[in-house]
Amino acid sequence: MRTGAQVDTTEAPPRISESEFRPRKRIGLGSVPLAFQIVAVQGVLAVLLATMFLLLSRAQAMSGLLAGVVVIAPSIGFARRVAAADVPAGQELNAARQLVGSGIAKLVLTFGLLVVAFAWFRPEPVAFFVTMIALQAVYWLALVLARH
Repeated sequence: MRTGAQVDTTEAPPRISESEFRPRKRIGLGSVPLAFQIVAVQGVLAVLLATMFLLLSRAQAMSGLLAGVVVIAPSIGFARRVAAADVPAGQELNAARQLVGSGIAKLVLTFGLLVVAFAWFRPEPVAFFVTMIALQAVYWLALVLARH
């Protein structure tokens, strides 16, 4: 049925690209792998503890930061390995072996950095180990919070 109105054929309707139908990626905690979230929390906690130890002495604050390096440096490598793990079907056992190997490498690197820290820098033991234990506890906290 025609109403007598003329249609302007020179104006094309707006085009919709396929990308507008795809969900948009949002940057937030959901886009950051859990392993890197744990490392980030460890970094923040190390700085907070070092700031707290700074109230006592500069040596204790530096010891806290050194403990942060000893724990976080190997954790970054492990987090990269975990985040990069894309396991094809049928390769689960091989991926598990590689993950265990990465965990052992992280443990050996942490121990090596611990030895180097005490041999070269001679940190204050209380501040160093309090920070180190607190940073290791972040793993346990992540397990508890991940269940909720």
